Amino acid sequence: MVDNKIRERIFTHMVERKFDEAALSEVLKATSDPTRRSILTSLAQEGPTRVTDLAAYYRMSLNSVSKHIKVLEAAGLVSRRLEGRVHWISAELDRVGLVDVWFKQLRSIWEIRLEKLDKLLSEDEEMTDLSLTVSRRINAPAKKIFDAWLDPKMMAKYMVPDDKFIVPHAEIDAKVGGRFSFIVKGEKENPHAGTYQIIDRHTKIAFTWESPFAAEGSHVILTFTPAGDGATDVELTHVKFLSEASREGHMRVWGIILGTLGELVS
Repeated sequence: MVDNKIRERIFTHMVERKFDEAALSEVLKATSDPTRRSILTSLAQEGPTRVTDLAAYYRMSLNSVSKHIKVLEAAGLVSRRLEGRVHWISAELDRVGLVDVWFKQLRSIWEIRLEKLDKLLSEDEEMTDLSLTVSRRINAPAKKIFDAWLDPKMMAKYMVPDDKFIVPHAEIDAKVGGRFSFIVKGEKENPHAGTYQIIDRHTKIAFTWESPFAAEGSHVILTFTPAGDGATDVELTHVKFLSEASREGHMRVWGIILGTLGELVS
């Protein structure tokens, strides 16, 4: 569908050019036949030509050529001058300008769409740069936190944004290339899933992030760094969001999730 801005620009262009749709239709119809196009091209190249001379170029009767000429004449693409009994036919190319105007309109639409595409690509590039990092110091060793993150029973407890939600189902295949999935249930069910890209025992987990609210290519990295006295600094980085608002929402939820995880393992 052509949006309103494009329609407005086309309408303005048509008014400025005093665009005549009916005349354009006549020109396009008249030139849809290859013989008539050939006749018009010959007249443009050779200048005024007698009907009998034009007919000599084609394997058809003089009457048939005359019919083609009459169609071009009705469309305003040729004119006729009578000298005695001789009919001289000339090309009138002003009407061809209507086709040029129409093609310029098409080019204008295409350029607008390219501008919109450039904008979307720019927005996508900016979206790629959107990321967040949430950190928590948890009073538990890295091994315990790491193992809890990859435990589906624990996932069902910590992957909740607040007490209005539950996770009725969670599955984990804890290996590189393995998948995880879980459902967050509130007023409706929202499926979440991803593929593990890195699993470095007790130090790092990386995975893709797929949800109804996720951007394509979204992914998460978790690191576990011993902090002394049996504590661990857990850092979560999430890359690529649909918008700033989406990033802010995920930051809040990831903070809650790490907090809940900390309470479960402490």
